[in-house]
Amino acid sequence: MNIVSRIRSKVIDDVTTMARFIRNIIIPHSPGFSLALFVMITVFVVRSVVGGYFIPQAIANVVNAVRRSEEELFFKRFVTGVGLFGAAAIVFIATEFALMRYFTKLADSIVSLKKAMLAKINENGNNEPLDDVIGRVSSDIDFVIWNINAVLTTLLPNVFTAVASTITIFSFNTSIGLAMLASSAPYMLLAEYYSRKAEVARLEERRAYSASIAYIRDALYERRNGDLLNNVFSWWRKSITNLIWFDRIYWGFGLFTQFSSAAAISYMSIEKARKGEIDVGTLAGIISAALGAHGAMLNAMWALCIQSQTVAAIKRVTIYFTQELYEAKRNGKMGMPLAKVIARALKI
Repeated sequence: MNIVSRIRSKVIDDVTTMARFIRNIIIPHSPGFSLALFVMITVFVVRSVVGGYFIPQAIANVVNAVRRSEEELFFKRFVTGVGLFGAAAIVFIATEFALMRYFTKLADSIVSLKKAMLAKINENGNNEPLDDVIGRVSSDIDFVIWNINAVLTTLLPNVFTAVASTITIFSFNTSIGLAMLASSAPYMLLAEYYSRKAEVARLEERRAYSASIAYIRDALYERRNGDLLNNVFSWWRKSITNLIWFDRIYWGFGLFTQFSSAAAISYMSIEKARKGEIDVGTLAGIISAALGAHGAMLNAMWALCIQSQTVAAIKRVTIYFTQELYEAKRNGKMGMPLAKVIARALKI
């Protein structure tokens, strides 16, 4: 299996799983969520245009204004650059308040999903360990919703910004734009590696966390299971430490890629400026856009890494919103492996 198919088989599959959860579970149980999601996406499209195009153009105009001796041209470029900065400030403050509807709906969806999940369990019964089910209701739903929010509010604006910044670089110089595209590949490879490793580690962490909730209750109110609680804490710490290690791998190599690529693009731009192929203002605009694009790509791929952690919890929650598990109970087929039930429920 080549590297392209490996990326598609994991990262794209995670995107599909999360999108299906939003469409089939969050939206039906949270009226108005679709509109709130549309508002959020619109806000980030507008911001990406402002941050990825307006800001580099503003920098280019301001730098070139300083270099011009003609007073009229200086004034025109300076006013244009400062005006673009001012417009960006207005757009960002206005859109921040527009996001209020979206975040309110997130809170509503947590309450709605918990009520719906409890209703499903009361209606159909439960055959899972009680300590794990308590964690799924009390913790996993919160974890899923806020992590989905983290994915969307990190992935979308950063992808849009990376695209806008790359287009801006192409508008300045085509060859440097191609170099920008090529230098984005390592982030995608890192996200693929992380996605494969982190989902397993996060699944273990969620199981340990669920168990700890129940055992903490027992330790406080029934004064027992102290040794079991210590074992659960050790289990949880081992799981979260594995996840922290994969975090360091992503950010360490990701930040190295960001700054080494920015240095290479800066060197190419300086050489072109020395040869007279681009002016100093364009040089400043390219470096600004390259830093913006690489920072955006680093954060966008991190959103996909967060998604891989979220998928583990999504699979733990989703089975309570499908009929597959309960049909198996009624038909006396509880011997069906849980992994197969989840796979059939998610159609994966």
